[in-house]
Amino acid sequence: MSETTLHCNERLAITVEPREMRMSHWLYAPRVVDQQSGRVLLDLSDSQWDLIATADESASSIDLLLRKYPGDRPAVTLHISLEDWQLSIAGRPVEASTLASALG
Repeated sequence: MSETTLHCNERLAITVEPREMRMSHWLYAPRVVDQQSGRVLLDLSDSQWDLIATADESASSIDLLLRKYPGDRPAVTLHISLEDWQLSIAGRPVEASTLASALG
């Protein structure tokens, strides 16, 4: 059953559909949608990326802390800016179409 939370003054909807990867280990791959335009900013729902937490949330941006299953590498922080629809990792802009390869 999917779970949706609202962020950035209810402008962003982050939806995860929990799936069990192995016994008692759940993965929460996110899909992020701008509620005003309906634009999908990020869709990792069919990936091995797990949304660990959100951080540094404001009305115009949010950070997503992501870890790739099985978790044997360090987590990655993905910054989403609503002012210019920019995604970035460690201050470097990333195109949504190349996000999977940029995440590693």
